[in-house]
Amino acid sequence: MRVTPALTITAAMLLSTVIETTPAAYAGGTPYALGALVYVGTIGQALAVYESLQNSNTGHTPASSPTWWKSRGSVYAEYDGGATYALGDIVQVAATHTVYQSLIAGNNGNAVTNATKWYPVGKTNKWAEFDLTSDAQTTVPTTMTRVITPGVRVNSLYLGRMVANQAVISVTSVLGGGTVFSETVNLNTRSTTRAYEYCFGTFSTREKLIRFNLPPYVDAVITVTLNATTGNVSCGAFAIGNYEYIGAAQLGADADDLNFSEINRDFAGNIATMTQRRTVPQNSFKLKVDKIKLDRIRAAKKLLNGTPAVWSGLDDDTDGYFETLLNVGFYRRFSINAELPVQAEISLEIEGF
Repeated sequence: MRVTPALTITAAMLLSTVIETTPAAYAGGTPYALGALVYVGTIGQALAVYESLQNSNTGHTPASSPTWWKSRGSVYAEYDGGATYALGDIVQVAATHTVYQSLIAGNNGNAVTNATKWYPVGKTNKWAEFDLTSDAQTTVPTTMTRVITPGVRVNSLYLGRMVANQAVISVTSVLGGGTVFSETVNLNTRSTTRAYEYCFGTFSTREKLIRFNLPPYVDAVITVTLNATTGNVSCGAFAIGNYEYIGAAQLGADADDLNFSEINRDFAGNIATMTQRRTVPQNSFKLKVDKIKLDRIRAAKKLLNGTPAVWSGLDDDTDGYFETLLNVGFYRRFSINAELPVQAEISLEIEGF
């Protein structure tokens, strides 16, 4: 079992191809230069962002002119204190990377920090993948590249809730003499155990990817690109940090889910209403570890209290249990049994976000 506390990613560390700042609205009579950004949509809803592919781009409708415009994803309108918002309207504040939803009709002049008027929905599209406590995803068309300069040594990378066909990871370092790590990962999967499945079974992609072997240079520049063959690429969890080994997972590890869906039945036992909500993954482990390592593990446990972390029960990502025993969350139980003379047994319960 390796646990990786997630390093907080700041704006100073991140260079991303994902758009966050709301551009100007598209105007049909305006000549746009190569690289110009516009949005199309209605304030209060998600706004589609397009980038001009040519100079002197005039009168070409973005959604129907693929030789003149390419899609860059979506944003929400930046909050305007002078505007009036309807019930349910959504805005963003790029400075804090946060999205808010209006709780009232005729919402005018109320700061987004007013909890009776606005509800914080989550992070902006650009920053959603770095918020490990949410199930939101960062989503863009075709390709998403992030360049991270952590400024400290890190050796682990986790990508979760992905929708992509390929991941390209590289690490460069001046101290290391250039490129010190490079890997291209095929995320396409297909599970077939019968002839029928081989001929007619559907294709899928890996949801999770973790690496514990990034070279820990203090000046490392980490570049991660996700590519989709068609459609959108998404990532719901992006974490880097330094792993801590806390013991070998024993047979009998368990995976379950907390189900927050609501089902109400009438007096006859028939289902009256059914509201589907998310499930939260849970894992339980028994670990064995040499007692000489307990001081370091107890120090790690203290640092992990209430801290988002990646918990990996197995190291081999080709093992059929790998994704089942990989969770992003916090520990509910982390007890150490000192009964055995040489090795300690750790009982660990993880609750996902």
